[in-house]
Amino acid sequence: MKIYGLIALFLGITAICMAIYQKNPSWVIGGLASLYLAWTFLYPLYSQTKCDSATSGRVLEIKANGKLLGGPHQPLYDAEIAYLDIVKVFKDLPPNFIHDVSPGDVIPIKYNSKNPNTAFVDFE
Repeated sequence: MKIYGLIALFLGITAICMAIYQKNPSWVIGGLASLYLAWTFLYPLYSQTKCDSATSGRVLEIKANGKLLGGPHQPLYDAEIAYLDIVKVFKDLPPNFIHDVSPGDVIPIKYNSKNPNTAFVDFE
């Protein structure tokens, strides 16, 4: 998703520059839409860089969320995981997650020490 975010960021900046250069307000609309798209792709990656602590979490439930990645046999998954007395639903986990982890397993979680609700599953 980082590549898509960087492409959308480039297109947004280019569109804003074209709006200034051509004095055409329609470029601003496309630029703002592209910048919003870039934000949605790049913000999760930015928030993961703030996660500096690690812990273990217990998987409570795993279910497919209806989004497909690359074909009908590769759904993305949502997992309900308990860590640090918090129960959080981690969304859009990759298709191989269901093969590597089952409910009841303990997996590594990285979280922000200042805000433990900001966390992600550490696949590495």
